[in-house]
Amino acid sequence: MEQERLRILQMLKDGKVTVDEALKLLEALEAGAVEAEPVERPRARWFKIRITERGQDKPKVMVNLPVGLVDWALKTGNKFMALGGAEMENIDLNQLRLALLHGGTGKIIDVVDDEDGTHVEISLE
Repeated sequence: MEQERLRILQMLKDGKVTVDEALKLLEALEAGAVEAEPVERPRARWFKIRITERGQDKPKVMVNLPVGLVDWALKTGNKFMALGGAEMENIDLNQLRLALLHGGTGKIIDVVDDEDGTHVEISLE
């Protein structure tokens, strides 16, 4: 099944399918996998953002968002961008959605700003 996922993502990269078509294919593949394989890889349920100061354990900012809410926001944002409401031409929110829905779990961003000592972590759990 992993090869099929990679093939779909390659087709998306090559421009042979749109992001929406790739999402539908991946969802269909996932639906078939649920029937064929009783054990599936864990899916992220939470989009977590942690901002701490260097040397501190307690976060200054801690946000936990359900993945479904983030998915809805990305879909809505994509419609807003399509209407010309945003100046982010190089960002494809559908690709971000695809990664969010089918990317598994774990840390996706871990950045430290050396200038002010801020540490930002974003993870899917």
